[in-house]
Amino acid sequence: MSPYLHNSIPTLAASRPNRVKRLIADGQIPVGCLIGSDAPWLVEMLGMTGYDFVTYDLEHEAIDVGSVANLVRAADTVGMTSIVRMPASEAVVPMLTTGVQGVWVPDLRGRAHAEQIVEFTRHPPVGRRTFYTGRAGQYGVGFDYDRWTSAADAELLVVAMIEDIALVDELDEILAVDGIDGYHVGSADLAQSMGSPAPERVEEVVGEIVTRIREAGKLASAGVVVAGAMDGVRSRVAKGDDILTISLGHVLTHALGSFLEEVERQIPDERRIATARTLTPSPYVQR
Repeated sequence: MSPYLHNSIPTLAASRPNRVKRLIADGQIPVGCLIGSDAPWLVEMLGMTGYDFVTYDLEHEAIDVGSVANLVRAADTVGMTSIVRMPASEAVVPMLTTGVQGVWVPDLRGRAHAEQIVEFTRHPPVGRRTFYTGRAGQYGVGFDYDRWTSAADAELLVVAMIEDIALVDELDEILAVDGIDGYHVGSADLAQSMGSPAPERVEEVVGEIVTRIREAGKLASAGVVVAGAMDGVRSRVAKGDDILTISLGHVLTHALGSFLEEVERQIPDERRIATARTLTPSPYVQR
């Protein structure tokens, strides 16, 4: 049968390979972007310029499930892994149906909350995610009902965010929960929970948490990569980060302001009042 005929779709026994998980398994560090807008063209541009994943920020931004579906389609065309950053609730399920391969849950509250995250994201017997084909399951076409759910669970990346100093006392209990692949330390919110001490103190605590995450056999990451703090990337990798996330909003602000600065330098002073402004990053975001 011709491979170009629509009815030659192979049996779907496994979920699509998760690029982020494959890179980590090979000892590589995936680099992706956190975005907060419904812009499929921007997602395509990220993939074309070499990013490994894109995270859609549903925690802070108003992006609906229909928009996420189109963003995921755009990411798929350029070979990027799609991740949603959002609270753990029943609202996660339709996001998984769109074909996202990662769930990044903010503001972890404790072991019970970690167990709840597993319930929403994993199929039985590990969790309570309901069975459904949809786009993630090729709409049921050529579908292997016996093997797909276990394969989908294996390819799904589930990360919980540690953003409160109170979690440190029960961290061992949290890290013992099965079904969560890794933990991200949100350094800015962690700093707030600590009373906004000196950045060096926050970085010390972040390093201790990352070490404990790695010792528990989980993936670790912390903060975000922002322009003007490139030394922080080398430091984070040396301290154990497995995944790096770039804040696209910060990148765009810095790039647009810096480019305007360069343009203004070429204009005689008497012909242009300098207006360019660039990002002022939080001292806690990336060191």
